[in-house]
Amino acid sequence: MNRRHLLMGACALVCAPASLWALPALAQDDDIAKKLINDPGGWTVYGAAQTNKRIKDTKVQGGAALEIKIPGSGGNPWDAAAESQITGKISKGDKIVVAVWMRAKTDGNTPANLTLRLQISSPPYASFGEKPISVGPDWQMQALEVTASEDHAPKTSGLSVHLNTGKQTIYLGPAFILNMGASA
Repeated sequence: MNRRHLLMGACALVCAPASLWALPALAQDDDIAKKLINDPGGWTVYGAAQTNKRIKDTKVQGGAALEIKIPGSGGNPWDAAAESQITGKISKGDKIVVAVWMRAKTDGNTPANLTLRLQISSPPYASFGEKPISVGPDWQMQALEVTASEDHAPKTSGLSVHLNTGKQTIYLGPAFILNMGASA
């Protein structure tokens, strides 16, 4: 089993109904939901030119998404972004795993080129992990894995998706940020 399969299984378990989390006592110690350090649906969007709204979409895990329209008027990629705040503590050496459900609609049906970025939530917004991604018209899980190089207190960092890379509509489903603990 490769890492992608393990990550997909972990995220499926996090989103499973609470009744499925009622595992035998032996397995409860390894409950993946205990590793969640954000609100999976807690997106905040900024940028003067963008517009956004919540929509229903039965094709994405959880049945709802955030639709964000970007006019493609130029500027920096981070001039419009969606963020999910990290509400849990991160310690130096912790392995952080991010999984985000997303899709994109662009003129000409080309993929949207975006950036997933773990960053500090105050100036200078320093990154502690990032990855360029290409997002197409079908729902797909994008992933990012990093090992923390320093401590981060709760609510001082988050996941940012830079959206201002062209005229496009981005759909964000749930984002899961998991602290898997110290790396071996």
